[in-house]
Parts: sequence; structure tokens; C-alpha cells
Amino acid sequence: MIKYINTSLIGALILNSAAFAGAAAPNDDLEKELAYLAAERQVVVTASKIEENVDKTVATTTVITQDDIAHIGARNLLDVLRLVPGIGITQTQFGWREIEVRGVKTLASEKVQIMLNGHPLDHNLQNAGSTWVYDDLPVDTIKRVEVVRGPGSALYGANAFLAVINIITQDAKDLNGLQTSAGWGSFDTQQYRASWGKQFDNSAEAALHFNFTDTNGINSPIPDDSLSVQGLNSSAPGRSQLTEGRYDLEWQLGYQDFKLDGRYINKKAGTFYGIASVLSDSRTQQDYNDYFLRLSRTWKIKDNFTVDTQIFHDFFSYDNIWQTEPDQFIRNGVQDTRTGGEIQANYHISDAQTLISGFSYAKEQQGNLIDEAGSDPANMVPVPFTTEERIRRRWGVYLEDVWDPLKNLRLTLGARYDRYNDFGGTFNPRMGFNWEFIKNYSLKFSYGTAYRAPAFGELGLANNPVLLGNPALKPEEVKTFETGIIAHPVAGLTAQATYYHSAINQIISRVPVQTAISRYDNNGSVVAEGVELETRYDFDGNLQGSYVSANYVLQHSIQLNQQLADVPQHRANLIANWAFDNTWSSFAHVLIKDSTSRDLGDMRNDVPGYALLDVGLLGKSMFNKKVDISFNVYNLFDKRYYDPAPASLNFIGDYQMAGRAFFGHVSLKF
Repeated sequence: MIKYINTSLIGALILNSAAFAGAAAPNDDLEKELAYLAAERQVVVTASKIEENVDKTVATTTVITQDDIAHIGARNLLDVLRLVPGIGITQTQFGWREIEVRGVKTLASEKVQIMLNGHPLDHNLQNAGSTWVYDDLPVDTIKRVEVVRGPGSALYGANAFLAVINIITQDAKDLNGLQTSAGWGSFDTQQYRASWGKQFDNSAEAALHFNFTDTNGINSPIPDDSLSVQGLNSSAPGRSQLTEGRYDLEWQLGYQDFKLDGRYINKKAGTFYGIASVLSDSRTQQDYNDYFLRLSRTWKIKDNFTVDTQIFHDFFSYDNIWQTEPDQFIRNGVQDTRTGGEIQANYHISDAQTLISGFSYAKEQQGNLIDEAGSDPANMVPVPFTTEERIRRRWGVYLEDVWDPLKNLRLTLGARYDRYNDFGGTFNPRMGFNWEFIKNYSLKFSYGTAYRAPAFGELGLANNPVLLGNPALKPEEVKTFETGIIAHPVAGLTAQATYYHSAINQIISRVPVQTAISRYDNNGSVVAEGVELETRYDFDGNLQGSYVSANYVLQHSIQLNQQLADVPQHRANLIANWAFDNTWSSFAHVLIKDSTSRDLGDMRNDVPGYALLDVGLLGKSMFNKKVDISFNVYNLFDKRYYDPAPASLNFIGDYQMAGRAFFGHVSLKF
């Protein structure tokens, strides 16, 4: 473990790098690079499953490029998502992270579909969601992140409910050799990466990525009175540690028109001071394994007609030990698998129209259950299962038409029908237009629906004394319409305003059925509406490479005539990047979050709002474009701020988040 950062050493390294970096690259090289980066930011494939300009898609879309990620000093995926308008990140009582989208969030973030190179990652069938192992995904191998806000079930099926986040990683062409990187920071954080890619000829290519990350968490203090309530003695630790360690391997192998890709992740986590663990015992541990394997091929039938086929196998498992009382532990585990395939036909009727249709099938299975309890984690005994072995089969068919009847008008119309053997079928349409009514000014409108499939843990829980499953559950439903305008009033300036309105029904929640006993049921509804404003200005001339951007959201999420708890009504990001020359640039980011209210019956004061400042310094393409280096400070003014704890944990107060933190990073290309 690295216990601290030698900041003087990093400072010396930065100064020496500047001295020996050599002459600045010619201006034409810089202009070519900036033009390439601008083009990367304007292209999206996730919104319609075809490549299109961000300004022309009917969906509300944000693209974060590899260059953006480097400038903001992101340590993991969540650092990237924090900058997207309409998205917020909070800590849960289990140590997991919640992704809030447009004023709605849940414990497992199962209403957000995260994908890797277009492959869905919601392998956890027991509780759904992907944040269990992908919340702290390293960013060194990411080429771009595409975030499409709004319903996406018309194309992607289950759980593309509030947003679709597609992580696109570097391939053999992007790497073209060996790359390594390392990062060190506060809380004993270490990150190491090695990537290699090569195109052997016109028919073969290979790319491999290996990542390792280790951290001792946020190291925030715990109130003394909460320790006594939990029955801990005076020698109990006074700081919350969420130790996390992970390693993963990603591969992309191609031969002619075939491609074999996938990713394996092992993640281990320790204790977090919340509902499921007591800090005094390090034997509490979480162990997760996750992988997918996909074989795909594109068949070119005609110049204007291609067929994409794929088969895949997904795997997720956990084996967790929780300390529930000072002398009581439980162990639970499960293994989930998903095996299936998809075929998609792409017919380019003309340069102005593309028709997409597809069919998918998957078998999902849960087994290898573990349920144990005892006073010693090494000697626990089996207890009646609180989880069921299950098998689910589902299929889906979809169709989409992307048509430009005029050069300044795009129409999109599509729909998907999915059928499940355990809860039936669901139909989800999507439609919209994008009209450039004046040059450089476009009006957008879209309407769509989406669904969130009941998770295995909600459909059936056997022998749980306080929480019952419900095999009669129906999927959650959302209907969303949004409208907005995109403007480029002057060169380098982009501005966008979006209004959305979402009606969420058949929400799956816990409903009391007896004293201290509850059951999952389709109960209640939420209306979420808001405005998202965003702008960016890229400087020209001697300041090329510099930019300023800002985004602001006003959101109202109402249930039972009250604003949803733990969700702010206002949030803003202010970002500035200043390029000193072709090599060096500095970065500053201000996050402003409004206060959040409590649940009904929780008499505590609102969780206070806050403003955080992050700053960084980046040196790129030094030593013949072989070396990049960065140093970042997060929460520069050491602001004390909190994420909300549920009402059942009001005796411990809210979760104090990390204070001032540092992170240094160096990347090498060979």
C-alpha cells in the first residue's frame, strides 16, 4: 500500500517534464488533433444504434471523449458521470453508489442501463443494476462515454428506463502498440493499467486491457454517539473505511468479420458504516465476480444491407459476509447467468433513410445459493434460504426507422415488444423529430415509453421472516416526452435547453402486510419533470484547446404531492479548461448541489447543500508524444458535506463524504 503522495516529487517531475518536453508541436498538428476531438464529441451511436451527429438525434445525448476524461482528472466512471446534466451520484448505506437521473434514484440504480461497447451489463438478476461492480470502473481504457437520457426500451429492452450509458473502450486501432499508466492518491489509492493492441493485416486485430485498483475508501469520521448505539466499545474505530480492490481483464479479438470480446472483473470490498455492517470487525467482506463473453459478426449482404449477429454468455456472482451485530454474522451468495443471442438487420434505403430491425432471445438462471449465519464467520451454519433458484426466458423484437424527409428534418419512429415467461409481455414505442428551423438552430421533440423488469429478488424470496417476494409483480412503466432546442449562435459556442416530463407507474416497492412484515408490490407513482440547460464555448486563435462549459438542472420529482426525498431540486456544474500551450493545460470544476428533503415521517432537518471545487494540471504528448502526466486536487477547500442516510439510521447521522483528496497520474505509450 502507498500511504501518501510525495507532492514535492510530483512537482519536480512536472517541472522537469516541462523543461525537456521539447519544442511545441506545429500549429497544424494541433489543429488536426482539435478537429479530431471535436468530431469525436459530435458523433453518437447509442441513441439510434446507428452513427449519427449529436445535433441531429432526437434523444437528449451527452458525449464525453477520452480527451475530456483526461482533462477532468477522472479516477473512475462516476467521476465522469458527475459532469453530465441531470445525473447525480450518492453513497448508499451498503457502500454502493446510486446513480440519480432526472430526479429519480433507487438503491441498486436498476433503472439505468449501463453498457460496455453496446453490451448490457445488468448481470445481477437478484437485485438488478450494474453499479455493484461497474461504479468504480477505471477510465484509462475508455475512448468515449455516451449518455442518452430518457427511455430507451424501444431499442434496448429491460431497464433502459431513465437513461442508457454506453462505455466505448479503445480497440486495436486506437492503441497501435503498448500503453501503460499508473496513478496514486489519497486514501492509499493505487491504479495500474496495461493495454496492448495491434492490427496484423486487413483481416486480424487484437486488443487487451488489464486494470488494477485498490483504495481504502473515503476515511470519513463517525459520530461518537453512533458508536455507543451500535454497542461498540471505546476502542472501536472512529472513521468509516470502505476498502475496495478490483482487477479486470478486457479483450477484443477480431478475424475477418468475426469478433470475440468480453470483460472479467473481480471486486472485493470491506465495511462501510451503514445498515448492514458494524465497523469494529474487518471480517465483513464483499466478493463479486462478473464477466461476459460475446461472439459477433457483421454479414454484408449488399452494399446497403448488413446483418449483425451475436451470441453471448453473462455471469455474475457474489459471496458476502456481513456483520449485523457485534457477535452475529450472516453470509449470502448467489450465481446468475444469462445466455442468448441477437440478430439485427440494417437496411439503408437511401442516404436519407435507414431501417433497423432485430430479434433477441435470452435464458436467465439463478442458482448456487448460499445462506448461512453464526457468531464466527469461519464457522457459520446453513439457514433456510432467503433466495430462490429461478429460470427466466425472454425474447424481444424491435423495429426503427430513421428518416430525413428534408435535409433539415430528421424523423425517428420505432417500437419493441418483449415477452417474459414469468410476467408476460410489454410494448414500448418511441417517436420524435429534430428540425433545424433556422441555420444552426434546431428544435427537438420526442416521446417514448420504457419498462423495468422485476428482479428475481422481488419476484420470489423464500423463508424471509420480514420481506416477502411477489410472483405476481408487473414491470415498472415510464412515459416520457421531452422537447428542446440546440443552438450554435457563433463559432465555438453550443447551447442547449431541454424540458422533460416523465410519468412513472407500477413502481415496485415494499408494502406492509403485517406488523414488521412487508412484501414487494406494484405500488404508487411518480411524476418527474424538469429543465436542463447546458452550454460550452471552445476558444479559437492563440487559446485553441481552451474551453468553458456549464450546465444547470431544475428538477421536480413528486410522489404523494411531495418532493422525493434525497433528491435536489437544483444542481449545476461549472467547468473551465485553460490551455497554456500545446502541452500544458489546467482544469477547474465547481459542483453546486441544492439541499435535499427527507422521507415522510423523518423529522430531521434537510441535508444541506454544498459547493465543491476540483482543480487539475495536465501535460500531454510530452517526450515525442509518449508521455502524459496529470495531478488533481478534489474538494480543494476541504468542504464538509454529506450524503443522506435513511430514516432507520438517523442515530448515526448522514454519511460524511471525503475531504480534500489528491491524485497523480502518468501514462506511457510505447
